[in-house]
Amino acid sequence: MSVDELRKAVLEKARSEAEAIVKKAEEEARRIVEEAQLKKRELIEQKKTEIIATLNPDARIADARYRARLLIAEAKNTILREVREQVIKMINTIPLGRRFNSIVKLVDETMHELLHSVGVVDSIIVKISSNDLQYAEHIKNYIERTYGVKVSDVQVVNIIGGLIVECMGGDIVINNSYDERLERTLKTIVPHLLKLSE
Repeated sequence: MSVDELRKAVLEKARSEAEAIVKKAEEEARRIVEEAQLKKRELIEQKKTEIIATLNPDARIADARYRARLLIAEAKNTILREVREQVIKMINTIPLGRRFNSIVKLVDETMHELLHSVGVVDSIIVKISSNDLQYAEHIKNYIERTYGVKVSDVQVVNIIGGLIVECMGGDIVINNSYDERLERTLKTIVPHLLKLSE
């Protein structure tokens, strides 16, 4: 083999090895680029998902509405509590004569309701507030004289005022206390008042 042929063979082998190295390097570079592009796409999708989760208008609106409902409910409860407290304060400062007249009217309403719904009643138990204990004997005498129903007992219970009447061993109870009347009134009026604030 001549020197030219030898040089040619060495060059051919070197070129062949160089091409193989270049081809392998190109394949490795392509694989690295593809992996980098895949990681980049995954990272972009992850960031996009995070941004959407953070900035999702529907989720933000829903969250804002939820917080607004909580604030409104809290405000409504505060208003309701303040109205209740003010009414109770007013009830507790009613002059004695007006309070007694109010209780007599409640006795009449209660007895009419009792006699209308039950019919004949032999005896009842009357429950009143400790604030109205001074009227206990008057209430007892008034019921017995006006309605012909025996008041077997007058008991003090934890109410603001008014009265509760029980008969037939507690099976029939008519609650005409200020507390009950206040709650009924609040249930009727407050929703309308609160709608005005919306």
